[in-house]
Amino acid sequence: MVLGFTNRVLAVDLGTSRVRVWRPRGGIVLDEPSVVAVDLRQGRACAVGAAAKHMSGRTPTGVTVVRAVQDGRVGDFEAVRILARRALECGPRTLLDGMRPTVLASVPVDCPGVHERALEQAFLQVGAGRVIMVPAPLAAAAGSRVLLGQDAGGLLVDLGAGTADLAVFAYGRMVAARSLPVGGDALDRAVVARIRRDHRMEIEPVAAERLRVAAEAPADVHGRTVLEVRGRHIGRNAPVVARVGVAEIHDALAPLLAGLVDAIADTLARCPAELGADILDCGLALTGGLAHGAWTRARLQDALGVPVAAPEDPDVRTILGLGALSASPQITARGADVWSAAPVC
Repeated sequence: MVLGFTNRVLAVDLGTSRVRVWRPRGGIVLDEPSVVAVDLRQGRACAVGAAAKHMSGRTPTGVTVVRAVQDGRVGDFEAVRILARRALECGPRTLLDGMRPTVLASVPVDCPGVHERALEQAFLQVGAGRVIMVPAPLAAAAGSRVLLGQDAGGLLVDLGAGTADLAVFAYGRMVAARSLPVGGDALDRAVVARIRRDHRMEIEPVAAERLRVAAEAPADVHGRTVLEVRGRHIGRNAPVVARVGVAEIHDALAPLLAGLVDAIADTLARCPAELGADILDCGLALTGGLAHGAWTRARLQDALGVPVAAPEDPDVRTILGLGALSASPQITARGADVWSAAPVC
């Protein structure tokens, strides 16, 4: 049996930053932050998604905002269950006739078994009939319509909030992959640390994210060299507004991106000569939310000396790829094993 575009399939990209859901004939039907606000006194969720994220830094006593996934791994199982239930509610109404949907879920390339089992159990407990794990870069490649249909080799880097997944492709298959703890969250923590050190103020992660995104924008579009951020002064413990140079943000991000560059260069160095030559010719494909950043793309291209390109809307390539892969008879017959890749070249 082939899954195809039937009413029994649902694709879910439950990531560190956002949860996205795709279904046949509906496309992307859910795209919201993967956070849950929990009322500790009543022991239940009081807000999910965008409403919960808006509460970050503003929660009243007894309420906390938790992330379902941390650094690409299940951080709070109950929050994952809540988001899994929300995802299935967006899917086809197959439970009424006893037909439980098959869920295709994306995971980091070196995802530990405990994470996969937790994610699988969360979906099964809320009504899924079967859960198939698909490596995130494979789904991103399918969603970008690159690397899977060409004979030449290629390299894709999926830059998410929790991890950066590197995957080498040859003859349309993923032949090697690795994952690094370099994502948007790590970059935001670097920004928080720099603001604390240089401006003696504490800022929320959401404020750090806004700073990072603004500093990533093309300079010729915005022309800004100084950004404003609100926070709390460490010494006076009072609200304060600071002016932060774009160059300061870039300096804070540079060490982490240097680590990513080293990992990419090491991956290229360990590939067979012809495969490495193909990658140098074809360049590097970037997907994920961080691929929006013009400064990041330019930094990687300058450091690696290869063309770096990102598809339109790079942050939704993974969920669109899961939808495209749902039609694969290989996935139906063999699950994720068909996509297994060696840890290194």
